[in-house]
Amino acid sequence: DELSSFKSHKAKRFKALKKVRPMVRRIVGLTGTPAPNGLIDLWAEIGILDMGQRLGRFIGGYRERFFVPDKRSREMVFSYKPREGAEDMIYNLISDICISMKAVDYLDMPE
Repeated sequence: DELSSFKSHKAKRFKALKKVRPMVRRIVGLTGTPAPNGLIDLWAEIGILDMGQRLGRFIGGYRERFFVPDKRSREMVFSYKPREGAEDMIYNLISDICISMKAVDYLDMPE
């Protein structure tokens, strides 16, 4: 439960799970916020699920393929923004293992 707690590829919990993940036959990830800070967060979460098959095994390759630097200094990139068309490409790559539901489509809430 709560796959988004693995969104940071630098976190100890991500590194620990990544190490034992090959020994886990089946894994299911649930979250209400898969990419709260943008599509860049999806790499670690999807990587835990598929061991890098869809978005690549390395964060650097994922960034190069789908993102361009956004905020940066001369030496360092502080944030990335998706390349044109990257959002559709990413969603297409993960569509066979991800289901997205919006509450507005399934719940009748009083106004």
